[in-house]
Amino acid sequence: MIDRRSLAIGVLVVAVAMAGVTAAGQGAGGGVQGPGGRGAGGQGAQGRGGQGFGGRGQPFTPEPGAKDLKSVLFNWTWHMGMLRSGNESELVKTLEYEAGGGTIQVNGQPCALTKYRTSANYQIPAYRTQVECTRPDRQTYKNVETMSGDYAWDEDIPGAEIVAGKGKATPRSAALEERRIRLWASPHGAPKAAIAGAAGLPVSESFGQNPAILLDRQAAARATATTTLSWQGSRAVVTYPIPGVPGATATATLDDRFLPERVVVRHGANTMEFVYGDYQDWNNPLFKIEALYAGTIVERRNGVVVRDLKTKVTEIGQVYVVVPVPDSVRKAGTGRTN
Repeated sequence: MIDRRSLAIGVLVVAVAMAGVTAAGQGAGGGVQGPGGRGAGGQGAQGRGGQGFGGRGQPFTPEPGAKDLKSVLFNWTWHMGMLRSGNESELVKTLEYEAGGGTIQVNGQPCALTKYRTSANYQIPAYRTQVECTRPDRQTYKNVETMSGDYAWDEDIPGAEIVAGKGKATPRSAALEERRIRLWASPHGAPKAAIAGAAGLPVSESFGQNPAILLDRQAAARATATTTLSWQGSRAVVTYPIPGVPGATATATLDDRFLPERVVVRHGANTMEFVYGDYQDWNNPLFKIEALYAGTIVERRNGVVVRDLKTKVTEIGQVYVVVPVPDSVRKAGTGRTN
């Protein structure tokens, strides 16, 4: 396996350049960290001691067998390939994901996927999932599940109503919390949310920093941590709150490589379980960067399988993902409960 510390330096130029391009299109709330500065979303990549995107701070290396929370969270993002740059900052801002097959539940019936593509931006946070599938009666189902900030809606075409007269956006405020849970329990979303909870910060402010440096700084500032760690034999179990979903708590069980094999989210009377396996670099062969993602994804709601996905390809880096909210959706209101 390629040494990720060497590989990370090689992708630094692309990551920083694309992060700047992405931020330019996001507007308020995009929150990008510039070199050695602060972003619109809050604390930038530069921490105390001059640590920044271009900084060469002393790398943190957990002791072998270390079982403290800081070491576990660092190992989690390290082994996922989420730490980039010479400063080993967590720089995975966006995701393009495409499934190569599987099923989802539509109105209680299995629907065989012919298309499943997700474009996610973890900083807004936002995502758009295009779903096309065939029911047992051979009827075709199509939908675009969308979330951005405090809004959730469905689209009949990607980007519906952004251009006047093109497509239809249907507000789905009741789906906001479910979609937030799906994002923050995902293979990349879970460690981001866990680090934010451990730092006592919103996810938008914990992004773009070395997790160890961030947690040391926040501990010195007496920040209140909401992420906890326990152990089941050799398995680390990390518990953290789902951002933006009051009362929702996630429990992530990591395998012996610190990769999440199961994330269970309890929210009131409901339980959502996400089971992950077959971690690989699923990027295009011309853009392999050893950033891992799950090859199999099984989602259960209260014990019933509602999504079973087989990964085809990912694009992990700093791709351009923007999810503007249509005017009709804003007028319908948010799905926030607080």
